[in-house]
Amino acid sequence: MSIESLLSRLDSLLAAQGLSDRKACLKAHEINPAVGVDFLRDMRRRKHLPRTDKLAALAQVLDVPVATLVSEISHPGERGVTDAAESEGSPALPVSQVQVCGEVQAGVWKEAQEWPASDWYGITVPHDATYASLKRYGLVVKGQSMNRVFQDGSVVIVVNFAELGRRPRNGDYVIAMQRSAMSDAFEATIKAVQIKDSGQMVLWPQSTEPEFQSPIILPAPEETVCHSEAESPDVTILALVVGSYMPMPRASF
Repeated sequence: MSIESLLSRLDSLLAAQGLSDRKACLKAHEINPAVGVDFLRDMRRRKHLPRTDKLAALAQVLDVPVATLVSEISHPGERGVTDAAESEGSPALPVSQVQVCGEVQAGVWKEAQEWPASDWYGITVPHDATYASLKRYGLVVKGQSMNRVFQDGSVVIVVNFAELGRRPRNGDYVIAMQRSAMSDAFEATIKAVQIKDSGQMVLWPQSTEPEFQSPIILPAPEETVCHSEAESPDVTILALVVGSYMPMPRASF
């Protein structure tokens, strides 16, 4: 796909949606903050192919599959196919399918919700070579304690630390789990990790709401002996958040 044919396709889709370049970019910015308000104007002026993650956000705004816009766009390090496959003309999509299989509370601890397999659904996200060999899955965020980063209803893409082969790091967003005090069930929440100089781990909300400002302070390393560095006697840091996706909301009247 040339830049001219991409722009022609975008013009048709924008006209069908009744959107100006600027309005479409503002909506795409809500999905992916990397999309600037002049994203389309700059693409027209400079005649360069855009990053696929930005184009994926625009595809959501235009209510078309991501592959409609990015199926023939190639960026170094994103395609994950051999030169032989390309020479044969096989289209290589720089996107991946991830299964959304449950939900996680962004607020107080709440029983972890994994849906029946029949309720799982797939979403298309930009390909991420960093985690290409690992199982990624999606969880729907519920609540407001992380709304500065992950809005209620958004989907976070996660990788289990057991597969990742490292412990949480300062600044990571993670899924934490603990056993319920009332039952044998497990409760989960999503939080940001702070690692203090002492090695103590603190889980912070990232919220605009006053009621969600208090951290979860885990025991200092010398206070517990664990088989895993990502665990305390009460809390297990299950998964690392490696991306997020905001479904396009339906219009209300």
